[in-house]
Amino acid sequence: MQACETQLQHLKEILQNFTISSGLRVNYHKSCLVPINVYQGKANTLANVFGCLVGSFPFTYLGLPMGLTKPQVKDYAPLISRIERRLSASSQFLSYAGRLQLVNSVLSSLPTYYMCSLKLPVTVVEIIDKHRKKCLWRGSDFRKKGYTLAAWELVRRPKEKGGLGVINLSVQNDALLLKQLDKLYRKENIQWVKLIWQKHYPDGVPHIRRERGSFWWKDILRLHIQYRGVAYCIPGKGDTVSFWDDLLNGSVHSQKYPHLLNFAKEPRISFQKMRDAEPLLSSFRIPMTRQAYNEFLELQTELLQMHPANSDVNDCWQFIWGNQNYSSSKYYRYQYASLNPP
Repeated sequence: MQACETQLQHLKEILQNFTISSGLRVNYHKSCLVPINVYQGKANTLANVFGCLVGSFPFTYLGLPMGLTKPQVKDYAPLISRIERRLSASSQFLSYAGRLQLVNSVLSSLPTYYMCSLKLPVTVVEIIDKHRKKCLWRGSDFRKKGYTLAAWELVRRPKEKGGLGVINLSVQNDALLLKQLDKLYRKENIQWVKLIWQKHYPDGVPHIRRERGSFWWKDILRLHIQYRGVAYCIPGKGDTVSFWDDLLNGSVHSQKYPHLLNFAKEPRISFQKMRDAEPLLSSFRIPMTRQAYNEFLELQTELLQMHPANSDVNDCWQFIWGNQNYSSSKYYRYQYASLNPP
């Protein structure tokens, strides 16, 4: 919220009314006010409204590192420390089968909360993998060197593909973050989804526009290639799908009409804008070659045969596994679908 004393007083009044109605009291002494681009004197004045301390970035909120910049490797130290404690406390008493169960059920699950919201740095994934390898092959004796019974890539394969079923954290991280991207493309009734559409993409498709927003959102948006690799769109409004680059009616227009694409005035255009163009020819540069014109006539016929636009219905994204609902577990299994057991 804005650094305004009046707004803070109204917020404090709301919290006091909440205390009266629910009996739950806010402990301001355990709270802090974190200013952004506010000089120290004013920050102290605003903090006095609540009687709390003045904090600074980075800080931890609900167990996640929060800051104005992307979290560094050192910000994940609490997560790595928890994994190390579990490793040293349990693995020395277990057999190979028991250590495999520990890796799958505990060590691989500890980063899940982080991976649902943040893209883990490669270095953090490598550190976690190092500890998982130690637990599986060495137990509690870290002095053993080079003692492995199978390659790590084979170990991370699903059991039905000849592996041990240890979770691939990088793939799992993408699978969990794609849930957030799915909410955006479906325009779900969530405040952060509305904010991103209104602020960054009021008139364009996210994956064909320049990257905008925070590091958190950029990390998620960069997964659009993976998302569009397992999903296809049935247009409603047509404002979340690219006309040329996305799969529509079983084909990609940039591949179906390659000569016509060379004469497009706006190669990065949404399906909505192309469909509503009047006349359609105004979206292309003329004169054009005979091949391009023939493709234009085919495109014109295709658009006329499509269902009329419905400005009240959002685009419907469906997945290649035959479901309208995104599933991180199905996405994870799909990444290994082409592998054959050794």
